[in-house]
Amino acid sequence: MINTIRSEWTKLVTTKSFWWTTALILVFSLGYAALTGSLATGESFASLFLLAGSTVTGLYLLGFVVIMIQSIMMFTTEFRFGYQTQTFLATPKRWVVAVSKWLLYLVFAVVLTFITVILCFYLAKALASDTASSTLVVWEDTQARRIMWQYPLAAALLVTFCSGIALLLRQTAGAVALVLMWHFAIENLLFFLPRIGEYVGKYGPFTNLYAFITDYQSIDPGWSTTMGAVYFGAWAFVLFALGIVVLEKKDA
Repeated sequence: MINTIRSEWTKLVTTKSFWWTTALILVFSLGYAALTGSLATGESFASLFLLAGSTVTGLYLLGFVVIMIQSIMMFTTEFRFGYQTQTFLATPKRWVVAVSKWLLYLVFAVVLTFITVILCFYLAKALASDTASSTLVVWEDTQARRIMWQYPLAAALLVTFCSGIALLLRQTAGAVALVLMWHFAIENLLFFLPRIGEYVGKYGPFTNLYAFITDYQSIDPGWSTTMGAVYFGAWAFVLFALGIVVLEKKDA
């Protein structure tokens, strides 16, 4: 598996789209952090405090979306250009290829997310007024410390979920469309179903994941926000396992 991971790493770093989409994660995340910091002027009560959660909103709203798309493209790009046959000839055990791709990008996404979170904190502090900046002591702030492990874990779960969808569909546009519709629309629309909407909507995987990320539940599914991550993780690993089964059974 080590050699497979090395070959997948070579493919990844020699792909131009990987670099510019990674740059987008940083631009969205740090851009919002810069805006948050520059607005914390300390001239009014609203701008007196610099909250850790506010500085990483760009990563939460946009950066994670790019990570989802990248994780899909890890699997679907080869099918798009017809390179999967050569990959499976080199590594006949297809599950090894799938796990290598998943593990490689999962580690990358976790490390990138952690670094981005830290950069957001300190960029916002640097641009905020002295008074506002002093209200966010990064390594002592309870919310900041929670975000440091919470956001990388969320990234890992999103990578797993999207990898499963990619393996099942094998097509970039279809997989991306499904995941984004699921993320932005489908679960929200479920709440509007007559009589059953409230009960169906609260069990949506993304609803529970973002309750975990924000530490806030708009509707109570019967468990804590931390258990929401466990619930989403169950969805993610089931989809990934199904994706590997389909990969093994379908023609290359």
